[in-house]
Amino acid sequence: MAEFAQARVVIIGGGAVGASALYHLAKAGWTDALLLEKNELTAGSTWHAAGNVPTFSASWSIMNMQRYSASLYRGLG
Repeated sequence: MAEFAQARVVIIGGGAVGASALYHLAKAGWTDALLLEKNELTAGSTWHAAGNVPTFSASWSIMNMQRYSASLYRGLG
């Protein structure tokens, strides 16, 4: 575990949104980001949605985000 005296950004909560935010910051080259979680990653309400990756929405922007997410999940190890 890394030790930080200061961080450019601190993400509170290691659910789907927090983990995604940290992933994308790291992918963009941020090395001074910190994620805080009081238990285990994705142990909160995120586990309820496991495997639920919708691919249709009435909103164009939401549908594009869902398309991006499905593509990202396929490529993750």
